[in-house]
Amino acid sequence: MADEHRSPLSGIHTLLSAIRYRYRLIIFVAVALLAAGVTYVMSMPDVYQSSTQILVNPQRVSDKYVNSIATMDASERLNTLSQQILSSSRLETIMDELHLFSNLREKVSRDELIARMRKNIGIELKHNSEGLSAFTLSYTGDSAQEVADVANRLAASFISWNLQDREQEAKGTTTFLANELATTKSQLDDLEEQLRSYKMKHLGQLPDQLDANMQTLSRLQVELQANTEAQSRLDREALLTSSLPDTSTTHAPATPSSIRQKLTADKNAAQADLVELHKHYTDSFPDVGRKEAEIRSLDAQIAALPSDPISSAATETVTANPRLQLIRRDRARLQEEQRKIQGSIGLYQSRIDSAPVREQEISQLLRDYGTARDHYRALLEKTYSAQMAAQLEQEQQGGNFTMLDKARVPEAPIGPKRIPLLLGAFFFAIAAGIGVALLAETLDNTVKSEAELRDCLPDIPLLGTTPGMQTVPIIRRGLPQSRFLLGGQ
Repeated sequence: MADEHRSPLSGIHTLLSAIRYRYRLIIFVAVALLAAGVTYVMSMPDVYQSSTQILVNPQRVSDKYVNSIATMDASERLNTLSQQILSSSRLETIMDELHLFSNLREKVSRDELIARMRKNIGIELKHNSEGLSAFTLSYTGDSAQEVADVANRLAASFISWNLQDREQEAKGTTTFLANELATTKSQLDDLEEQLRSYKMKHLGQLPDQLDANMQTLSRLQVELQANTEAQSRLDREALLTSSLPDTSTTHAPATPSSIRQKLTADKNAAQADLVELHKHYTDSFPDVGRKEAEIRSLDAQIAALPSDPISSAATETVTANPRLQLIRRDRARLQEEQRKIQGSIGLYQSRIDSAPVREQEISQLLRDYGTARDHYRALLEKTYSAQMAAQLEQEQQGGNFTMLDKARVPEAPIGPKRIPLLLGAFFFAIAAGIGVALLAETLDNTVKSEAELRDCLPDIPLLGTTPGMQTVPIIRRGLPQSRFLLGGQ
């Protein structure tokens, strides 16, 4: 029941009472912590920061003339370079070159030093409408000269590694294209040799020679017809000559032409008609078939004739006639020419017939050759472009990084912020002193007020209170100075 009648201000009154009662403890704890905080803040080393700005240059030569072979934009390249340069091996090299953390090398492992160095490096990117335009590289440390040296060393590493990376990329592309070009050229040479061998093997049967073969075949057919007609004329002339009496031989009887000569003349005429039909019709035409059957029938009739002694005598008579001898020589020559013409006609006819097959075979070779040739030309153009791009990178005319200003030695530290830290230490010391006083008050079991007594003995009625007894020094501090002086007398 006592807790229900307690005032809300009793807790604040208790707190103020504890502060008044233990103010010496509060002052002691606050002063001790404040002294320790001030000592720590003032002993903290100064922190310096030095930075440099690196400009991302676009390619100086227009893409219309030389295409860049860089596969990454500036942001991706910067990310890759950051991973390379901020690697443990690179940072360890810089740390050894500049003798960083010389006072901590015996106390801390190298991995921790590299992690601390990586943490002190800052990269801030700046973009425009076209992408990455520049970035700021900074380094933080406890030495002004050291932070400037490290920032400049890191900036130089970024620039040199960017150039080296682009040159290696250009050389790698050029080498790859050169190898591909050599392989493609070898394949192209093989296909050219195959195509040349095929053309030499099937010379005269190629599709592009079809028109020439057709013209030659027509010319040979005309020649065959003329030859057949010439033989027919010679046969008629031989018949007329053989029917006349021979003036040089009075005893040679004048015999008529034999059946063999007539059949031969009919065969020559039929062959002339067949040549004429071939000019206008194919072998499947009925007239062509009938004419060929007629020629075969005449050949069979000539072969079936028996030897004629009269014909032999006539032959001897013909041999004795000079005119007939000339006619026989001319006819033999025409027959030889006829065989040659017929052989040529058969050859060119076979070439014409095989043209579709040759066209199908050579089309595959030409298609493979054309594909290899186009690929070779494309690789050749790319190789020339890659060589120009590599030359451009070697002359540093491609897109690269440029340090605008070197990192300078900072004149003033950027930290620590001692005034805010001191204020924080002051308020922390006061709060800690009050906290210690409250803790001591909580741990103290003595009764210091009527409320505490009622809380300890809720069932026992309170009869009365006695005023607190004050010591002499406290009484004297409470009395006026004049009264104190009178009491001394």
